[in-house]
Amino acid sequence: MIEEDELINIWQSSSNQERIKFEKSKLILEMKSSLERLHKWWNYLELFEVGLAIIGILLSVFLVIWIPFVLIKISITLIIICAVFLIIKYKNIRKFKPSDLEENYLDYLKKTREYLKAQKKFLKTYVHWGILPVYPIMLLFSISIWEKAPVYFIIFINIAAIGIGIHGYLLNKKRVKNEINPRIGKIDELINQLKD
Repeated sequence: MIEEDELINIWQSSSNQERIKFEKSKLILEMKSSLERLHKWWNYLELFEVGLAIIGILLSVFLVIWIPFVLIKISITLIIICAVFLIIKYKNIRKFKPSDLEENYLDYLKKTREYLKAQKKFLKTYVHWGILPVYPIMLLFSISIWEKAPVYFIIFINIAAIGIGIHGYLLNKKRVKNEINPRIGKIDELINQLKD
């Protein structure tokens, strides 16, 4: 209890300039911790999605070789192209990631903001790269197996594709709202304070 009283006295006796420096330092430490968590989360997301895409590509290559039907081969090849496109999109976002060795903290924050904006754009455009290309491929795939597979299987894979697409869209929307937007706002606030 004595230590807490001493800290309060030190705080009250310090000048406004020292208090402002302390507040800035506190904000910087909080932001650093928050960004480290976000970077770990993004690395995990990227590793998971790219890993799934690679597994999908390998499985699809096997299916293209093994399945004799031309329309199925075409649709699986298009799925491979979509998976490669996803991997490239993730790698393109990585180029925005700032280095810990930036010239100063203000530059680091500005580059981090650009990195977060690139992630935000990536997640918000999920419909364009994650849904719109896949659904026509699923339609082609359904047509190609229409007489070769039971109707319930065709219905199941199409409902699953639609469900996964909706889930991905809602999840990405939630990620932008809860993870990325608040951090962009805090970075803007901290940049403004550091400029003062």
